[in-house]
Amino acid sequence: MRKKTVVLISGLAILYNVLVYLLYIFESRFEGANIVSLSDAYWYSLVTLTTVGYGDFYPITFWGRTIGFLFLIGSLGILGVLVTELSLIISNYVRKKKEGYFGTIMEDHYIIIGWDNFSQQVAEQIISADKELAIISDKREDIDRIKKLFPRDNCFAYLSDLKDYSGFSKVNIEKANRVYLNFKEDSETLVYMINLKKIFPDLTFVITLEDMDLKSTFTYMGVDFVISRNEIASKLIASYIFEPKVALFAEDLLATSKNDDELDIWEKVVGAKSSLIQKNYLDVFIEVKKKYNAVLLGVSRGNVLHKNPENLEIEDKDILIFISNRAVFDRLEKVL
Repeated sequence: MRKKTVVLISGLAILYNVLVYLLYIFESRFEGANIVSLSDAYWYSLVTLTTVGYGDFYPITFWGRTIGFLFLIGSLGILGVLVTELSLIISNYVRKKKEGYFGTIMEDHYIIIGWDNFSQQVAEQIISADKELAIISDKREDIDRIKKLFPRDNCFAYLSDLKDYSGFSKVNIEKANRVYLNFKEDSETLVYMINLKKIFPDLTFVITLEDMDLKSTFTYMGVDFVISRNEIASKLIASYIFEPKVALFAEDLLATSKNDDELDIWEKVVGAKSSLIQKNYLDVFIEVKKKYNAVLLGVSRGNVLHKNPENLEIEDKDILIFISNRAVFDRLEKVL
């Protein structure tokens, strides 16, 4: 608290007590007065200053009424201060909540650090898939835009200095599924990832690069998913040139399905109690096709992706990758 504020509050407190004491002196010496004790004077002053006005005590002398008038004027100031402070408290609370100050309890969610038009497109796909997403930006206008774009509860926006790593606990970053870093320069992404990994070593990162010559560097630093924006775009464009129907199908599969009958590529971890464990991949392929009309594409085990393997037994914690609509996926979840 500033020194001037302390002096002002102290001065007002002294003035208040002096006025109460003088009110007691003037009134208690006058015959017929009802303010006859110091406690009566304090009670009258508090009732007047808070604008309650019970009317059980009131001054009848000239000087007593003068002091009462000062209390009445003071009550207007106090009321104004209270209303102003209350408005500030409410507006600050709303602002802090909007900017993510109070944090989130999301778990197994996804995080985007850095906001622009590209990360907005990524966010739209994640939200469309009905996944929980936290977005960190250092610009207040970005937070406003995010709130307008994604007003649902599964999107949390946090305004923060991007280098204030200690504050990232508010997005529950330790329990995030994956973190996507979105920076313009690859070198900036690398330095940021290294610094963030020092504090949160167990994070799983997704990185997009302009220069894929740096992919080995990121892989060496423990990044499992390094993607080239240009490479993906060029492959899709080339596919449109010489096999447009395949490209249309691929684009549809890559995009998040919005309706229950739309096809999508899904992945699901095999649980310890799944009936598929120790079954041959081909048998599982036939089973999910016959029973659920889903097409099994492959199995991810550890960091290795087995694409339509000829001879592989399904194990606990394998990740099955298949094509189906959302309704089929929901049914398969119960089996897996």
